[in-house]
Amino acid sequence: MKRYILFLLVAMLECGIMFSQNNRPLSPMLNISGEFKRDYKDVKKGTACILQRVIKLKKPIGQEESTLQAVVVVGGVQVGIPMEELDVLKLIPADKTSFWQTAQLSNDLISYYEKKGYQGGMRQEQAREADDYLKELEHAKLFYDDAAIEDYLQCMLLSIIPEKMAVLREGTPLVRVLKSPAPDMLMLGNDCLLVSTGMLTALDSEEELYAVMSREVAHYVLDHAIITVNKNIVRAKRAQFWGAVADGVVAATEEYLYDRYDYYVPGLVFATNDVVQALVNDNIANRMGLDYSEKQEKEADHIVMNFMVLMKKNKDAMVSALSKINQYYQRNKDVEALSKYGAYGSLPERVGKLGKFTPLDEDRNYLKKTSTVVSYEAGMMDYNKKYNESRRLAMKNINNAMACSDDYLMVARSIMKLSNSKESNAECLEYLNKADETSKITNVNICKMKILLLLRENKQADAVHLLHEYQDMLNAMYQQPHTQEDAQWIAGEHTWAEKLLDRTYIM
Repeated sequence: MKRYILFLLVAMLECGIMFSQNNRPLSPMLNISGEFKRDYKDVKKGTACILQRVIKLKKPIGQEESTLQAVVVVGGVQVGIPMEELDVLKLIPADKTSFWQTAQLSNDLISYYEKKGYQGGMRQEQAREADDYLKELEHAKLFYDDAAIEDYLQCMLLSIIPEKMAVLREGTPLVRVLKSPAPDMLMLGNDCLLVSTGMLTALDSEEELYAVMSREVAHYVLDHAIITVNKNIVRAKRAQFWGAVADGVVAATEEYLYDRYDYYVPGLVFATNDVVQALVNDNIANRMGLDYSEKQEKEADHIVMNFMVLMKKNKDAMVSALSKINQYYQRNKDVEALSKYGAYGSLPERVGKLGKFTPLDEDRNYLKKTSTVVSYEAGMMDYNKKYNESRRLAMKNINNAMACSDDYLMVARSIMKLSNSKESNAECLEYLNKADETSKITNVNICKMKILLLLRENKQADAVHLLHEYQDMLNAMYQQPHTQEDAQWIAGEHTWAEKLLDRTYIM
C-alpha cells in the first residue's frame, strides 16, 4: 500500500513539474469536481476527476497537440486535456464560485482571450466611458441615495458573484441605484452595477431580484460587454459623444423649468422621464456594449435558471421576474422610450420559451425593505403626470400595510387629477385624512389639497380658514433651516395663497 501511494506521489510530482516547466497559467487554481462523460483515451466513462487549472504550453507535447490545456487530476495523476475537447468532461460545480468558473470554461472564454488578447486598452477605455456616464448621471441628479438600500443590494450582489474567476480577471462590482421608472439593470465597464428604482418596484420578492441580478452577473462573468463592443460599429470620439449627451440632458431639463411642481418635498429631487430617456437609451447602451444580442440574453437566462437550482432558490423566480418586467412595458407601452434593451421588445417570446411557471408569492421582508423606494417612485410618477401609475405604486404599499403618509397623499392626488364627482371627492378626503393621521410632521401638501377640495365643493368659508392655516405653516417652514430653493417655493406659495384669498373673498 505504501509503495502504491509513493508511486502516485512520484507520478503527480513528475507530471506537475512537466506542466509547471512548460506552461503559462491562464487561470488561477480552480479545483472543480467532475467526471468523464465518455471514454477518453485510457480513461473510462464515469471516472471522477478534478479540473485544476488551464495552462498554455510553451512547447506542445506532440506535433498536433493543442497548446491550450486543461490540467485534470484523474486517480491522483495530472492529465492534460486540450481545451477544444473539454466537453468530454461533465463539470459539477459545488458552489457559486465553481459555478461561474464552469460557465466561463464552457463558453470557451479563455480561448477567446487567446485569440483576441485580453484587450487591456479596450477595458480601460470602457472604464473611462463608464466613469463619464456616472458623472452625467450625478450631474443630472439621477442617483437615488439611500445607504440602507445600497447596502442591501451590495450584500445580495456579494452573495452571487464568484470569489475568483476562471480567467485572470479582477474586480468586485459596486451597486448604485438609478432614478428611473423602467425596470433596468446595467453592469458598467468600471464594475458599477446600476439598479433602477423601477426594477425594485416592479418585483415583489427577494428571489426575483436575486435572479435578475444573477442575469447581470452572467453578462459580467461571460464578458458580454467586451465581446459586444468588438462587434459594434466604430464609435465617435468620447468627448464629442458625452458632450452631445450632456446637451440632450440640458435640453430635457430646461423643458420642465417653467412647469412648477406644487407638491413640496424638502431636499428631494424627482427626475423627469425626458432626462431619464436622455441618459438611458440605446445609443449609450451600444457605446458601452450593453446592447446584448438575443443569443447572449437567452444564454444568460439559461445560466441563471441553473444557478438558481444550485443555490437552492426558486427556479421560477427568473421567469416570474421577467414576466413582471414585461408587464411594465405592456402597461406603459414604452419599450423603446426608456429601456436600454432593444431585446426587451422580445420579452414575451423569451418568457414563453422559458416555460410554464408559478408566480412567486409576495415576500414581505423584501416589500418592507423596498417600501421607501416604492413611495419615491410613486412621487416620481406623479411628478411626470403619470397619475394612474403613481396610484398603482402607492396602493402597493397601502395594500401591504407598509404605507407612509405620502402614499395616501399620492392616491388622493391621483383621484383629484383624474376625476371630479361627489363620490371621488369624498374618497379623496378619506385618503387625505389618512395621510394626516400617519404623518409624523406637519405636511403642507395635505393642507393645500384640502383647500382645493373645499373649493371644488364651493365651501369658501372653510377654504378661507384653511388658507390662513396654510400661510401659518409656510411661515413656520421659513423659520426652520431651509435651502434657497425651499425659500423660493415658500414665497411662491405665499403669493398663490394671497391671490386665492382675494378671489375667495370676492366669491
